[in-house]
Amino acid sequence: MSYNYYRAVLTNDYLGISKEISAPTRAELERRIEYQKRVWEDKANREMARENKEQMKVKAEKMTESDAKRIGEYENIIKNICAKTPAQYYDSLIIRDKYEDFHNDLVMPSLEKAYEEKQVPQKSFIEKIFKSKMKKRIELENEANQLYQARLNRYNTTLAQKQNEYELNKNKFLEEQKYYNDLIRQRQEKYNQGDLSEFEEFLIYVLDSSKYPEDFIKDFELQYISESRILIVSYYLPTESLVPRTIQHKYVATRNQIDEIKLSDKAFEKFYNDVIYMCCLRTIKELFSSDDMNRIDCIVYNGWLKYIDKSTGQPAESCILTLEVNKDKFSVINLESVEFKSCIRGLKGLFAPNILTVTPVTPYMNINRNDSRFIESKSVEEIAIDGYNLATMPWADFEQFIRELFDKMFNKDGGEVRVTQASHDGGVDAIAFDADPIRGGKFVIQAKRYNIVVPVSAVRDLYGTMLHEGATKGILVTTSYYGKEAYDFAKDKPIKLIDGSELLGLLNQYGYKNLTIKLEN
Repeated sequence: MSYNYYRAVLTNDYLGISKEISAPTRAELERRIEYQKRVWEDKANREMARENKEQMKVKAEKMTESDAKRIGEYENIIKNICAKTPAQYYDSLIIRDKYEDFHNDLVMPSLEKAYEEKQVPQKSFIEKIFKSKMKKRIELENEANQLYQARLNRYNTTLAQKQNEYELNKNKFLEEQKYYNDLIRQRQEKYNQGDLSEFEEFLIYVLDSSKYPEDFIKDFELQYISESRILIVSYYLPTESLVPRTIQHKYVATRNQIDEIKLSDKAFEKFYNDVIYMCCLRTIKELFSSDDMNRIDCIVYNGWLKYIDKSTGQPAESCILTLEVNKDKFSVINLESVEFKSCIRGLKGLFAPNILTVTPVTPYMNINRNDSRFIESKSVEEIAIDGYNLATMPWADFEQFIRELFDKMFNKDGGEVRVTQASHDGGVDAIAFDADPIRGGKFVIQAKRYNIVVPVSAVRDLYGTMLHEGATKGILVTTSYYGKEAYDFAKDKPIKLIDGSELLGLLNQYGYKNLTIKLEN
């Protein structure tokens, strides 16, 4: 009769099982343990393979759901037309932020802590015997009370200061918010009165608000020509690589792999072409539908593609679809029922039979990129300015002179400065463009040839102009100086105030020597 003196308990966490192994010798026990481990390992591998197949099948199904969603988003581009109203636009610009509530982080002083620090003893019957102990306790109590009162006074004083500072900051916040919102409402009123720049800004908002698939890149320009009531739209359309082609992810059990099923070349060609046609028709519909003032009689749509020219390997772009259509003719079209290619052809649109060939067409009309406000700058080099008092320079010459200064500053880094129409009030002089991706942007430059302190209203006007122009920074230059209110308003805003002394420093830096500013009383 044999006895198994050696025992061990094995566990397999993956399979969730355990077993006691026994043997008469240690060597036999180890052999049996290794055998059991191999049995369980084989079983676990088979189970993992089965689970892996199930996981792969589930993964393929989820990927297919995602494929169908992406394809559906592009198939339904024409169904997600977005019409906006001016009220929606200007309401979207209104700031409704609430100022944070007052938070008191000060620690309230404690009388008990003062007693503890002064080590004030408790009253006791011994005081009746030893009067000195009572006297000492009363002295310590008085010291503790004085310490507490001093701390309480400091606490109340500091709290009052914080509350006062809070109210000042809150009032400033609310004033600036109200000022900004008042400017927005003024812009809305200008729109209602027929301001063309506001009309263009509203139409940009309409196209910006239009919801396309998540990976769709919105890149467009537009220009309204009031004389002919024509709106020109240049829209960069999605490239072939952006439009989805995968329709399914299929799990193949024999290879334990997921295969990607794509549209055939012919099917993708039709799908891609339809996407381009839908983008065109949808944009026109959105713009006509949002024109509440009936200012647009005709829209010229130019669809552009950015691509790599296969003959040169260099980036290129071409207009591949152009269409000119008036509102009356377009309004009778039911976009949900048309065949998109036939619709555009019926509207006399020009395009290649297959958009994928990137065959250029000549636009019916192109956007004129020259802002009508901009005029030719004139040089002031012939002005005898050596030792010249800038405070006496005619305001028009002063504007040109400041433009010339900033032209040198911006051109040094590849920027551009354009002078605007004369304002006759020493107002807007120039718009500067800096292409630097970090510090660059659009700058509004105003000049004030003053002999008195520049009022805060001038700084407010600059800020309003910045908001209207969508500028990243405003620069106000004067021959005189600014008051505290002007600096307070400009604080924490992208506004640079240049006074007379700083102006002379800049002029000296850029080669204008021996100039003076002597303010007239």
